[in-house]
Amino acid sequence: MAESNRDLKLVGGEAQVFEISIVVRSLDESMEQFRSIFGWMPYAVRDDEARNFNLHGKTVERASMKYALYHAGPIRIEMIEAVAGDSVYAEFLEKRGPGVQHIGIRVSDRDRELAQLQEKGIGVLQSMDIPFLDFKMAYIDTMDLIGVSLELVESPHTPAEPEFDDFVKARLESLKRK
Repeated sequence: MAESNRDLKLVGGEAQVFEISIVVRSLDESMEQFRSIFGWMPYAVRDDEARNFNLHGKTVERASMKYALYHAGPIRIEMIEAVAGDSVYAEFLEKRGPGVQHIGIRVSDRDRELAQLQEKGIGVLQSMDIPFLDFKMAYIDTMDLIGVSLELVESPHTPAEPEFDDFVKARLESLKRK
């Protein structure tokens, strides 16, 4: 998703939804269900590992997951299988079973949004910053309020899109040259 000159705000502004994420028990089985029912084939299937992120105020050294992404118009559908370690995905599956875990929303200033939400008594479930990629995200604690968590993403690119992959490769190459 390309950069926008608009000030994207969740609180009191124009939110830009980019993804609906579904936690599944088995990514392979879920991909087959989506293919057989809807004819959807993923454009990206990945194994991923998050390191040193904040979960409920504590640092988690490592968690792994697998995910598949599909475009459904301007919104992408993300299916996530929690493989190992503590994460919002593993917690969701344990407490609620498979289902929509979060809606991804691009914002211009994640920290401003989190401060405004904190004033309203809404906290953070999980967050991560990757400074060298200009990437900040946070899952906010709205499950009991609205039945789904919201993921706030501040980044010039949407993660796991081809443009983001190109951006990451370029950043890594520039770091190698230093």
